[in-house]
Amino acid sequence: MADSSINSFMTNFDGGARPNLYTFVMTCPGLSVLNPAFAELQFFCRSTQLPTSILGEITVPYLGRQAKYPGDRTYEDFTITVINTQNMNLRRVFEFWNEQFNTHAGNTTNAPNPRSIFGSAVVTQLNKSYQPTRAYQFFDMFPRDVSSVDLAYDNNDTVSEFTVTFGYSYFIHDNSPTQSQAGVSGAGFLNPGAVVPGLAGAGNGFGFGASGFGGGNGFGVSFGSGPGGSGFSLGYSNGGSSFGVGYSTTR
Repeated sequence: MADSSINSFMTNFDGGARPNLYTFVMTCPGLSVLNPAFAELQFFCRSTQLPTSILGEITVPYLGRQAKYPGDRTYEDFTITVINTQNMNLRRVFEFWNEQFNTHAGNTTNAPNPRSIFGSAVVTQLNKSYQPTRAYQFFDMFPRDVSSVDLAYDNNDTVSEFTVTFGYSYFIHDNSPTQSQAGVSGAGFLNPGAVVPGLAGAGNGFGFGASGFGGGNGFGVSFGSGPGGSGFSLGYSNGGSSFGVGYSTTR
């Protein structure tokens, strides 16, 4: 029999995950000139999403019945909504990145191997204490579509924004099975410095801080929490010659 007591429900419900508590960080190792601008996404990425996990289906007929088996994995495009600042810095960056794959006038590319200028990103759900509870990292990203921005004389009391839709090869999350090529540690968490060459600083050059938001090494932000000041860590830093993003734990 179902427990119909509201007290039982409230005892077991923790208040729920909030869709407005998240972080989004991105980097493009092959075009490091973009990374300082990507730092602004911590403030101006107005919306994003946790990705859909999709498996195809194989149907095998047998004696009038249909046996179903999991098929191939596919990935939907990933979209963010960006608030436009007056200098339109982020729009400039995404348009520049998009044009590296095929120039408007010349119909050429500056990257004979497109993967050399692919990017990576991490989207993280936070709890009400601003601690990470779930993280997804995307690999081989490229800006497929930088949307238009509508202009109108009577469009008052609003700030313009645009969307960027990315294609990507795959994602992993913080408890994905060990995938050495993706740089995932045995505990299943993203391992900074091993995810994509040049993506994250080696060793402790990434994601440091006691709790809350704090300054990184050089230009960057990071936050972390956990027993003894370790535990989860998320962020990016521009210390020395490295610039990286990732998500790790000391489990």
